Amino acid sequence: MDLGRRVLEQQEPLYAEEEEMYEDEVARLESLPTAFEEGEWTREDLEWVIEWKVRVFTKPTLKHLDKNDDEEIRARINEAVHESSIRSKVEALTSLTGIGVPVASAILLFINPDRFTVIDERAWNVLHETGYLGQELSDDPTVDEYLLYLGACWTLANEYDVSLRMLDRALWVLDIKGESIASD
Repeated sequence: MDLGRRVLEQQEPLYAEEEEMYEDEVARLESLPTAFEEGEWTREDLEWVIEWKVRVFTKPTLKHLDKNDDEEIRARINEAVHESSIRSKVEALTSLTGIGVPVASAILLFINPDRFTVIDERAWNVLHETGYLGQELSDDPTVDEYLLYLGACWTLANEYDVSLRMLDRALWVLDIKGESIASD
């Protein structure tokens, strides 16, 4: 199977069916970029992003996040919003206790969904199976892996003229459907 535009577009309704937080995701993708840009986001917004990304690990992740004081959290998110370097953005977020690269990438997605996507094992698997990524994702993704993943996603989104969010959703669905992309 080729990852063409038609294939990617066909996954959107399936994502909406599979993703229990889909409606909230859509609403937050509308509101959070402005909230982050203007510094008007709340702790509840950040907790929602974490829950959206980590699901069953939300409570442990939030427990670790609580080890950071509110000023530190606000300063690191402000850095992630305003830094020009993607590496610096990710490193600012991962300097917070409890935030690894996957959660940092989710925060970046909600800061700017036109520029960032969330690193995910399922999506990575599809890119690996189709030859867009040459290695498997490590158990504890690194900043370098995120940069590699993001570059592959930018390339595909441009190649097929789709948004990063559409691409990400499609890759996620293609992996959970259990289809072997490479063998089709």
